Amino acid sequence: MNEPTRLHRLFILFPLVGSVKSLIPIAALVSIKFLNGKSLRDIPWYWLSAVIVILVSLLLLYGYLKWKRFVYTLEEDKILIRRGVLFREELSIYTGRIHSMNLEQPLLQRILGLTQVRIETPGKTEGGGILPAITNSEGERLQRWLREQTRTRQTEREVRQAHESSDPSDQSFPAPSERAAVQASETRENHESIQPSNQNMAYGSDPLTGSDFGATAGRDTADDPGTAEEERSTLLQLSSGRLLIAALSSPNLSLALAFVGGILSFADDLLPDQMYQSLFQSAGKLLPGSWISIAAVALIISWLLSAVLYTIKYAGFTVERIGKQISVSCGLLERKRLLFSPERVLAITVKEGVFRRWFGYAEVKVHVLTSESDKHFMLHPLLKTVDIPALLDRVTPQFSAQPITASPPPRAKWMYLRWKLAFAAIVSGACIWYFDKLGLLSLLLLPLSLAWGLLSHRDSGLNVTDKQLTIRSRFIAMSTRYIRRPQIIAMEVSGTRRQRRRGLLSLQVKMIFSEINESLNGMDQREIEAVRAWFQKKKGETSASAERSGPASSIEQL
Repeated sequence: MNEPTRLHRLFILFPLVGSVKSLIPIAALVSIKFLNGKSLRDIPWYWLSAVIVILVSLLLLYGYLKWKRFVYTLEEDKILIRRGVLFREELSIYTGRIHSMNLEQPLLQRILGLTQVRIETPGKTEGGGILPAITNSEGERLQRWLREQTRTRQTEREVRQAHESSDPSDQSFPAPSERAAVQASETRENHESIQPSNQNMAYGSDPLTGSDFGATAGRDTADDPGTAEEERSTLLQLSSGRLLIAALSSPNLSLALAFVGGILSFADDLLPDQMYQSLFQSAGKLLPGSWISIAAVALIISWLLSAVLYTIKYAGFTVERIGKQISVSCGLLERKRLLFSPERVLAITVKEGVFRRWFGYAEVKVHVLTSESDKHFMLHPLLKTVDIPALLDRVTPQFSAQPITASPPPRAKWMYLRWKLAFAAIVSGACIWYFDKLGLLSLLLLPLSLAWGLLSHRDSGLNVTDKQLTIRSRFIAMSTRYIRRPQIIAMEVSGTRRQRRRGLLSLQVKMIFSEINESLNGMDQREIEAVRAWFQKKKGETSASAERSGPASSIEQL
């Protein structure tokens, strides 16, 4: 267990492959510029071959030294990584700080039949806890080792807690609950901010608490560690037909247009200026209808390109349960398998696109407390909306798909229409001024903006249950977010004087990560006050229990 282990020998090739991959575009541009007006006989092949051989040899030597000096050791309570060619680095990752251990297969590792292990810890630096090239069996062994360490730590903690609870001499004053100030203030627009106690954000001192790697749904295998880690169940698997429908019904036009823009920029740098300008000027004569037809064709190509990229990303989408953890794996070229505990889910988002809503389909995402830059995991790319409650009950039973019970009143429609109509009017005026009569077509933006605002008003709303807040809103797609009470950091209520005279308020819910904050505009004041009372009632109960268990705090508790 404590013997140092090296990466796979094929890791020696990684510096060479990485350098070749980064130099291919530069080599292509240099070759085109060099061959412009010259023949192949003018190329100094002997010198070029010698330079290539020397560079390859140096990169292979560097790869060998890097592989030789990269070792990791599994110790009793940590994994120790030593690496570095010129400067040695030693990284100790304690098991109590590990969020999860994910197995990934980027393109190079997938071709070579290897696996990359990514160890997630709080505040880790980029590339800190990564083992870039090990075998699949070694990756499974590392995950089994982490499960065993987690079970051992949980058993020791339970024994210690049972001993402390049974020892009468240890029943002294319990520690009071953590407290935080509740700030309430009004600005020029009467903003009110409410903050919960830190007790609601506590996840336990052990990041893996509640993630019993050895447990399996419906079966107690704690007494058999040899089989616990191998038992798993498949919750869902996306078929090829369903994946194709999901790809065609979720166009990512921004990504596709950025890709097309990159190709045009590359062509501008590659082609001679005269040829590029000639092609650009004559592009309007290629199809009937001039630029309108070209824009339609470009839109279709971008849509198909986004479908291809979506298929590559989510091919082989599978969700499994390993013990009490959820495993999500997908990817055609770069295979990834992400592990997370349901207890770490901060919120769930159900997104219904314009096309999908017509047929009753949606995508489901989970927002997880993790150290990764990407904290949003796809739980299902294409699911019938009637099946969402069953999915949440199987994967994240602490969440429930609640219907919307409160919507913005009719007097709040102007809040959803004003900025959309103003933007459409400005764009239409600019188009008419620049394109003259042709710009009159931009007046179609006004009824479209009107319909957009009315739909946003109709589809917005909220619902409050005992421990969950549900907020639904619409930008282009309709989004429903389920938020558990302990994950809310602060709640801000705002409204101008005019809005308050009309009995309207806006709500903003702030989470641990700002990316998943949620807001709702133009709600009836009574509905917002009910949400605020629900939020304060929880803190009042916490304060009362704290007064019974310990000395009173000098900080006001609402």
